[in-house]
Amino acid sequence: MALTEAGDDVTGGDGPRVLIVAVDGLDWGRLDRLIAEGRVPTIGRLRDEGASGLLRSIYPFRSPSVWTSIATGKTEEQHGVHDFLAPGREDRVVVPTSSNMRRVKAFWQILSENDRSVGVISWLVTWPAETVSGYMVSWNLLRLLTHDGRSDIDDDMVQRLAQAVYPPSVLEEIGEVATTTFRGLASADPASSDLGSCLGTAAFLDDPEVESLITGLARNYAGDVATLDMVRRLSSAHEVDVTAVYFRGLDLNCHTYWRFMEPESYQAGVSPEALETFAPVIECYYAKIDSIVGEVLKLWDDDTVVVLCSDHGFAGHRGYAGFEGDVAMGTDMHREDGVIIFSGPGIAVNGRIDGASVLDVTPTLLALVGLPVARDMEGRVLTQAFDPSLLAERPIRQIDTYETGDGWTEQDPIPSPVDEEIIETLRSLGYIK
Repeated sequence: MALTEAGDDVTGGDGPRVLIVAVDGLDWGRLDRLIAEGRVPTIGRLRDEGASGLLRSIYPFRSPSVWTSIATGKTEEQHGVHDFLAPGREDRVVVPTSSNMRRVKAFWQILSENDRSVGVISWLVTWPAETVSGYMVSWNLLRLLTHDGRSDIDDDMVQRLAQAVYPPSVLEEIGEVATTTFRGLASADPASSDLGSCLGTAAFLDDPEVESLITGLARNYAGDVATLDMVRRLSSAHEVDVTAVYFRGLDLNCHTYWRFMEPESYQAGVSPEALETFAPVIECYYAKIDSIVGEVLKLWDDDTVVVLCSDHGFAGHRGYAGFEGDVAMGTDMHREDGVIIFSGPGIAVNGRIDGASVLDVTPTLLALVGLPVARDMEGRVLTQAFDPSLLAERPIRQIDTYETGDGWTEQDPIPSPVDEEIIETLRSLGYIK
């Protein structure tokens, strides 16, 4: 690996446009077989035309912490985001972790400060949205738009949404389309909609358990499709150097519907009606995510480097390697090995990436866009993903740090209007008790 000193100059060596597609809980254990069966052709093509491998996560596999490590190249001890929740100031009430609690710069800040533009959509721990050279949409936005069932965006709602986007004009661009998409899909009858193929039968819709589970599946899918619609709208209006978009539906569905795919691992028992209805859901949703990724890729040209990654894999109710409980729930259902794929110009075709960590994504991104890698990042550049000609043309440069200025001081989490709903969702998934 060629290394050079960047000195004070971090502006040279412009690279290609980069698209990061982040899929929570994506796992090679399902992907490899589904690729072989032709059920996830988009991800299969990315793998075959690019470089791929396992992406090692960080125990205890808590998504907010891991996605922050992916975005910073640093461990949770360095970046300070440890869990889904953090104690607030008033009576030490526990609230969801917020972006101001991150102690180090994420890639969107580094890019913005070094003559690169960036768009970030729905990444975890981005409430409140941060000032960037480009745009940012907080993961909280869809919940803010949809949680109270209102169909309009009046002055009161705009005030509540102000911290969810940057710049404020983004809300006018995506608010209505996101809300319309979400409500339309979330309220549709899945048996006669695009989700019908994910249900083994629709004969038991009068069963309360089945009805509740179908509603949850519809909402999870609606969230991912609404995110896709936000990508469509923003990518056409804003051309940026790096775009990062996060999809959460697969992880939510794996937590909820795994017991129907592997009922023998759950032990608590499921009704025959629910088992018949929901056994196909997870593998079907892999195909839905593949289709969504394909729609995202249509918005970028062939000169774009695509990075597909997950924060962890998924082991289900048997738990990660070493799990000693009877039935795994919450983060115990995750496992260490996630997914990493690079595809596009300068990327090795049919390349193999060995020993990759979630800490390596941001250093590799910086190298791709022509910025130096900081020595105080724990991660490394995944040079195995690069075609040798790329390293010859663009040697990897280094600097000591991007952490300039006065540094971070202890801060309390910033509440959002939907914290109670977020906490209830975390509780239903087994993340918290």
